[in-house]
Amino acid sequence: MFNKKILYCSLSLILGGSLFVIHDAIINHLTEIEFKFYHHVFFGSPWLVLIFIYLYFTGNIKTYLGSSNYSILILRGFLFLPLPYMLFISLQNITLPEWTTLNMISPILGSILAILFLGEKINYFTTTAIFLGFIGVIFIIQPGFQYFSFYYLLPIYGAFTLALQSFLANKYSNITTTLGFFVYGLVPINLVSVVLFIFDPLINYQLFFISLFAGFIVLIGVYLVTYAFQNSKNHFSSIFALFYLQILWSLLIGIIFFSEYLNFVALIGAVLIVSSGILSLQAQKKQLKDL
Repeated sequence: MFNKKILYCSLSLILGGSLFVIHDAIINHLTEIEFKFYHHVFFGSPWLVLIFIYLYFTGNIKTYLGSSNYSILILRGFLFLPLPYMLFISLQNITLPEWTTLNMISPILGSILAILFLGEKINYFTTTAIFLGFIGVIFIIQPGFQYFSFYYLLPIYGAFTLALQSFLANKYSNITTTLGFFVYGLVPINLVSVVLFIFDPLINYQLFFISLFAGFIVLIGVYLVTYAFQNSKNHFSSIFALFYLQILWSLLIGIIFFSEYLNFVALIGAVLIVSSGILSLQAQKKQLKDL
């Protein structure tokens, strides 16, 4: 039987990953016009401001944002700081499939961190799920990688910081609430974006509403993913394997809304990713039995 908390973590990561797919699709469109990352973050920042306003008037700032270790929260926030810039500049210089493939090494890195620093027992199902998921990603998006580009290093850094941020939320899960991890992780990039926006403002109501919508989506996604990793004690690596499923959501969106159908190789990749998700659930069951 599944532990209910682990089941909720799995569902949160799956839903959060699907919201990331929608957000990244919007970003891929925005990179085609004169639109910088700080414009996007600034236009989406009202959601974070509303959270502070709500907590202030309900008297819950200390309850939800208090912490026993602010240094970890500050570190996570600064790890996230360069990622929006890297996302924008990467998609301007390499293809989306290449960016996605390189970013998908994060579950592998997460498993290494779980073994080295969390003392997590990695079973056969976990390693197989991560391996099949990564191979499935390559089969589906079939990246070119025809020549080395410096910009390949940016999504690799992004994958490393995602794994490290998730590891910190899991390792130090008791230092604050999920909302605390969420807010402190986003404050630095929002403050920097406000400053940059002042020096390079952009007044465009259409882009404002697009970014506001995308910002809402990604904030919900970040919160759900943070919750999943914060509360997945002893299941960090098997939960992380579910991260691959966001590629499957990307495929479904392409089929439903853009009539983009799979070739045979991509179809094999989709099967591998679904198998990876099933195996990750089996890995969680085995970890529960071994506790």
